[in-house]
Amino acid sequence: MRITGGFLKNRSILSPKGLSTRPTSEKLRQTVFNICQNQVKEAHFLDLFAGSGAMGIEALSRGAASATFIENNRSALKAIRDNLDSLDLTPLATILAGDVLLMVKKLEGRSFDLIYVDPPYERALHEKTLLLIDSLSLLTEEGTLFIEELSLEELPLKNLKLRKRRKAGSTFLYEFCFTP
Repeated sequence: MRITGGFLKNRSILSPKGLSTRPTSEKLRQTVFNICQNQVKEAHFLDLFAGSGAMGIEALSRGAASATFIENNRSALKAIRDNLDSLDLTPLATILAGDVLLMVKKLEGRSFDLIYVDPPYERALHEKTLLLIDSLSLLTEEGTLFIEELSLEELPLKNLKLRKRRKAGSTFLYEFCFTP
């Protein structure tokens, strides 16, 4: 896998071993960062179900001020740490190891300009994650949240509003914004 933009463009990153994580494709990463290109500089980025950390690393390469990675899988956590170390990005990163739903609760009181959510394809998990992000108001007023999912049902969200749904290979990319 390679970084698709920014000062680290074309640098290689490691993927976790095994089949328990599925890396976000270069094409989808480019799509996400083309959409939010004017928001990335100095942004605080939250990468949930981070896998290799490709999304957060991509954000840092494109000028984000910080990236927070949350991941439960040990092999994926090792890949994130190794990737951050090899690219000299560790000072800009926070890694929270554990169940995403539990770790997200620890972020209460913080806010992020960009959030990327790529959970395993379990409807209950992505719905719980989105509802939790919404209830904790983790997205800034000018922020954007992306979630990659097969399908997403309408949820009773208070602070988030679906802006757009795009086909992304065999899945969909949902784009949410803050709504007062």
